[in-house]
Amino acid sequence: MEVLSGILYSLSSAFLVPTLVAVLALFVGTTYLVGQLLSEGLDRRANRASLAACQAEGLSLNGFLLQPWRGRFAAVQSALSANGLHSVFVDRRVTDVETALRARIERLGIVSRAGPMLGLIGTLIPLQPALAGLAEGNMQQMASNLLLGFTTTVIGLVIGGVAFALGTITRIWGRADLIEIRFLLERWREEEEQAYEQQSTAALASAGLELDR
Repeated sequence: MEVLSGILYSLSSAFLVPTLVAVLALFVGTTYLVGQLLSEGLDRRANRASLAACQAEGLSLNGFLLQPWRGRFAAVQSALSANGLHSVFVDRRVTDVETALRARIERLGIVSRAGPMLGLIGTLIPLQPALAGLAEGNMQQMASNLLLGFTTTVIGLVIGGVAFALGTITRIWGRADLIEIRFLLERWREEEEQAYEQQSTAALASAGLELDR
């Protein structure tokens, strides 16, 4: 029994350094993601100004192509400029944007769960030498291990909370952009179809008048 306990203790202790490294890496990555979201917020602000300019011009396709879009709108603008309104590549670009958004939300969901989990692991492992120090009367050893464990827990919870908030905001902003993009595409395609039907009707009417003469 003591042999098994020693093996398990050695295995759990071996995970301490990788856990601390992983928590630190997640913290750095989450900080980067916060900066990325702030940059996206500035892009959304610029896109709202561009959308207001488009609305002032009647939400025309030509007006959309002339605006300085950013982010997801810029990707759709590039596809429209290169392939035209009715090209399948435009729909493919919208699908790619949606796929990238889902993947980003999924990654944030993983981080929001992994942060607290690693924080808990980083707390439980130092408790073992802390209890051993308490049994031996070594209060300094116990205090240092408890400090490490509780610090890891706090960092892990912060990572999880921030990642959850980032995922929620990203999902809301992404869905709003995709709804607006799909609305614009459907509107322009419907307008072109109506214009084509009107031209066809006018052509048939003029042809009928010529036959009557």
